[in-house]
Amino acid sequence: MTSSDSRPLPEELLLLCAAHPQHGRFRAPTAEFHHVVAGAVLAELLLAGAITVDERYITGHQPFGARDEVEAGVLARLEAKGKSRFRPGLDQAITRVPNPPGYRFHLDRLVAEGYCTVQERRFLGLPWRTYPATRPELGPQTAARVAATLLGPEGGDDRPTAERDRQLAGLIGVAGLEHRLYPGRTGAPVRRAVRKLARELPIPRAVGRVSSSN
Repeated sequence: MTSSDSRPLPEELLLLCAAHPQHGRFRAPTAEFHHVVAGAVLAELLLAGAITVDERYITGHQPFGARDEVEAGVLARLEAKGKSRFRPGLDQAITRVPNPPGYRFHLDRLVAEGYCTVQERRFLGLPWRTYPATRPELGPQTAARVAATLLGPEGGDDRPTAERDRQLAGLIGVAGLEHRLYPGRTGAPVRRAVRKLARELPIPRAVGRVSSSN
């Protein structure tokens, strides 16, 4: 996967969680995964320059830059606060990115754009959906791209996706996906780098606080 065809961060996370392409069942790593996806929404806005953050706070925002209705909702809520002297907190912003639509919104968009198909099935008489990937190679390619950045010279600063990959790595760490994506002894250096970013980057750290408080 190149920088030109990378997906928004919430969708890259979903592609990293994709199950075996034959049964297509989505495997969320944690019950609080919707908070990780919410963090990915904020990280995407950060990368686009639509928001700025400092430690626990959103320190600025621009009323543009949203690529979908979920991002637009975040910016609209920030705009509604006006010029209050109270800076919006990252933790609160994460909790206000709704679980519905949550990652269902992004799954549906992956289906609409042909990255997955949706199948209706029944188990014990109850309906449920599966999402077989049409391009199952994208998840491993994304994981490899992130690893190449983290293990590269100067943290991969020479790579066009460097900051995107660091944000995604921090979210991988707070979601607990690193062992699934980078198993065994060979994956240990990447796992260490992922966990370091999960502790250091403001948005993954906020996701961790929100998830642990529930």
